[in-house]
Amino acid sequence: MNPEKVIAAFLKIWETNPDNILETSEAIEGLQKLNDSLIACQDKSDADVVEELKKWCRSYPTLTEKIMAEVLGERKLKGSDNDSPNIGDTAYKNLYPKITEILRTRAPKMGKKENQS
Repeated sequence: MNPEKVIAAFLKIWETNPDNILETSEAIEGLQKLNDSLIACQDKSDADVVEELKKWCRSYPTLTEKIMAEVLGERKLKGSDNDSPNIGDTAYKNLYPKITEILRTRAPKMGKKENQS
């Protein structure tokens, strides 16, 4: 599986929090651990970052399923009430800005990483 695709899928879930997945999967409780592990490996390869994401996600199967559906590009039926974006509290993004920063620098943008030309 392409590491950049996994990073982009995780970032999308992180930024949109569909169906309040971070709260309902109880992943909110583990964000400090994710933050620390991403900071520790921010100078490593995309594959290493994905490995850290995978290790962290193992504790949250519901979140993992949501991310894998995004990676695999599964489509919901039109008109279904699935994956509504979170319109509630997103304070977790403000508490852990490094997670967003590290993932955004690695996520592909239009087929290329942001920091490459």
